[in-house]
Amino acid sequence: MISAAPTPAVNTRPADSLRDRDVGDSSRSGQEEHDSRDLGLPEDNPLGTGELADLGRDEMDIAEVERRFRDATRTRLKPSCQDSYARTFRRFAQDQNLGTFIRRQLAGTTGKKLLLQHLETVPRSSWKVTLAQLHSVWVLGLRLPWPIDNKVDIGRMPRTRRESTPRDEPVKEWAEAMAREKDPYLRLVWLMIAQGGIRPSHATGFRWSDVRYDLSGHPEAIVASGSSGEFKTFSPIAMRLPTDVASTLEDWRRQHPGQHPDAWILPWRSLKGRIDPDRRMDSDLIRRHWAALRRKYGLPALRPKDLRHWVSTACRKAGLSKAATAYLQGHDAAEGGAMRDWYDNPRVEEILEEQHERLPRGPLGLLVPVEVEISADRPPEALALLDAYLDGTVGTMEFATQMEKIRLKAIAGPVM
Repeated sequence: MISAAPTPAVNTRPADSLRDRDVGDSSRSGQEEHDSRDLGLPEDNPLGTGELADLGRDEMDIAEVERRFRDATRTRLKPSCQDSYARTFRRFAQDQNLGTFIRRQLAGTTGKKLLLQHLETVPRSSWKVTLAQLHSVWVLGLRLPWPIDNKVDIGRMPRTRRESTPRDEPVKEWAEAMAREKDPYLRLVWLMIAQGGIRPSHATGFRWSDVRYDLSGHPEAIVASGSSGEFKTFSPIAMRLPTDVASTLEDWRRQHPGQHPDAWILPWRSLKGRIDPDRRMDSDLIRRHWAALRRKYGLPALRPKDLRHWVSTACRKAGLSKAATAYLQGHDAAEGGAMRDWYDNPRVEEILEEQHERLPRGPLGLLVPVEVEISADRPPEALALLDAYLDGTVGTMEFATQMEKIRLKAIAGPVM
């Protein structure tokens, strides 16, 4: 249970019973340190004057609180993040009848009691995220000091629940079914997420200008800047395209109704196939397409989020570096705080080359064993070089160079 020391334990009476108490009480037990710093929230009184006298006696206007929060975070949070924070605050406001209180009451101990009472209705694994989101809207939307001190009022924060990586079998079953899917649009929806471990919002945010082509004009990679505002976070993406993704992308490009550089690669498309090339596909509709594919082929449950976990594990098994994995999945490669992660910032070209060397067929390629037929009359040094390449001790460029030398030596014949 949550404690509110040094104040008495949280009053669990209904919110209505708190309404007649603590009017004008502006005391608070402390201000949460790490959240205000991490979220860029003001440490001082958000009212700006250092006084809480002019709090007004009108009941809360939740819509106005949300508007002020969005205005204050427009340059720091993506719209999808703002929506998530606002939803969390609206749930709190509805649960505790926040609209019937006045700001002067919330500035006192009543505000803390309401927050702690609401926290009791939230799963423990979600406390950390819930508090961080409520903190941001409380300070920037309500413009009141944050009344909770985590160390005093809550104690040790429960860890966020981590989901397990799914087994290979359902992923392989989906991959085999999607290989039979004739619609390149739906195939691409699946392959982008399964081969890149990206979010649906990443897949819907790619434009044709993000595609890089090789010298022959075939798609080679997708490189997208996170600062363009298309994704959930500002982290960039650099994804070397395996053959199946590249060929499906070409198939879809021939059918795409609008191929100008700023067009969405996956524009909005209804379940019946109607396309609006100027409208971005939303994540909810992608999930509905996903569910339709599952019903069509009788597949096991497997969410895009499950594939995000599976790809992360596949990258670790393949020996892909943290930076190359982060670029593939749209993470912040420097996240974690280690000084090495900050300074180890390879060029995008090096990231793509590493992805190609370690995962030449993408993460899904790890589900199918490599089949190699070797003739007995081949030079032994060529076989040894092939083994080194398959073991990962020799890179693609070195393999090609050395193999060319062996080939020329075999053509020239033995030296007399």
